[in-house]
Amino acid sequence: MFTFMDAARVKPALSTNPPSEVDRLSSLPDCLIFQIFLNLPTKDVVQTSALSTRWTTLWKDVHGLDLDTEDFNTHETFVSFVDNFLERNRGSSIHLFKVTYDSSYKPDIVNRWVDTAVRLKVEHLDVSDDLPAQDIMMNPTVYTCSSLVSLRIVGLIIPSLERVSLPSLKDIVLIVVEYTNPWALEKLISQCPVLESVSIDRIYGDGMPILRVCSQSLLSFMHYWDKNDDYEKDRIVEIDAPMLKCLRISDGGTASFIIKNQPSLVEADIDTVFSLTTERLLQVANEIQKRDMVRDFLVGISKVKDLTIASSTLEVIYDYARYVQLPVFRNIYTLCVRFNSYMWEMLPVFLEVCPNLKTLVVGTTENPKMVDLTVIARPWNLLSSLEHVDIERPLKGEALEMALVGYLLENSPNLKKLSLSLHDSLKKGKSVHKLTLSLDDAPKKEESDVFIELLNFPRLSSSCQIIVR
Repeated sequence: MFTFMDAARVKPALSTNPPSEVDRLSSLPDCLIFQIFLNLPTKDVVQTSALSTRWTTLWKDVHGLDLDTEDFNTHETFVSFVDNFLERNRGSSIHLFKVTYDSSYKPDIVNRWVDTAVRLKVEHLDVSDDLPAQDIMMNPTVYTCSSLVSLRIVGLIIPSLERVSLPSLKDIVLIVVEYTNPWALEKLISQCPVLESVSIDRIYGDGMPILRVCSQSLLSFMHYWDKNDDYEKDRIVEIDAPMLKCLRISDGGTASFIIKNQPSLVEADIDTVFSLTTERLLQVANEIQKRDMVRDFLVGISKVKDLTIASSTLEVIYDYARYVQLPVFRNIYTLCVRFNSYMWEMLPVFLEVCPNLKTLVVGTTENPKMVDLTVIARPWNLLSSLEHVDIERPLKGEALEMALVGYLLENSPNLKKLSLSLHDSLKKGKSVHKLTLSLDDAPKKEESDVFIELLNFPRLSSSCQIIVR
């Protein structure tokens, strides 16, 4: 295992370069070297002492620490190294203080480090409990640190916040954090006047059934929560951020997402079913309140330009389209749909409310599930603006796959390019220009040439190219 003490004692290697050759590393100005060092883990920075005589102790002057307890043989060595760093920087400010520790460290040690970093006017604070087994409260001095620009907390507890004053804070990342007060995070976010980005990876029982994100400056919000049907099905997230440009939601349990002051989103990535189960989807006709919430959420994101959406979310939209009219997504130019099942029949319902869509990407998992789906019967409108389609999953020639390709080709008058690839089982031992398909799992029938079948699909656009990767 690497040890910092050994690295620090390494003598610089003697140069084997001719005397006339310039030592470019040694000629770099200190300001540039320190900027490079600030973007490296401290372990790597210390090892640079072996590169040049001038660099033997240069690492000690770096006003940043990025340290993991796993890089040390003993608990005491890690604590000593962190303490020495903080002591060396007394009387100056530090750019970065990032430590990752485990449950063997006492809370008072961690709090002492954080308190000292705050007094040294830290700009970027990153504290991670790698194996949270004890309740460590984040030092409350953090929330009045006027120099703080970014804050990342992993595995700690945020206490009730009596006072928050963070005039410089722009970025917040909270991972598996618990809250002693259900309104603590709301207060933290609302008291940061220049906040630009918030990312939250939540856990069950975190003490926050309702999260209100209220910020006039926020540009990016990310909310992650794995699905678990046994806990907190009534959780609510309310977003009031009129300047929001980027929204990412990957959430299997939150029941309601409420968006106020409709933002003009540039990009969104949505993966949520609003805590609905498959059984409940069959009863949506009687869930007026839930339908209204889904409709309002879609209205809230309807100004987005670049949308990525999971098929589970698309299924909810598809189901609600039976009872409510979907809002029009006039600004969408790029749409990516990630399918985890053979449910491509849902796609036309959403495409019809994207009148200016230019690019469609159809993604999927490697082994999508077969799902029974009642198709909404209607004549489909033309996709008059669509120009580019990319079907990422290699086609096997199955009926539903070919139906999707046919639908896109037959309803897109301005389509310029449809890109797809064929499954390896169709290419093996065959010419790329003459691919035949044998459906081993289907009833025996005459083999068909998939490549020819693709070329023979009716195309509404005479200039459309089918590109087989």
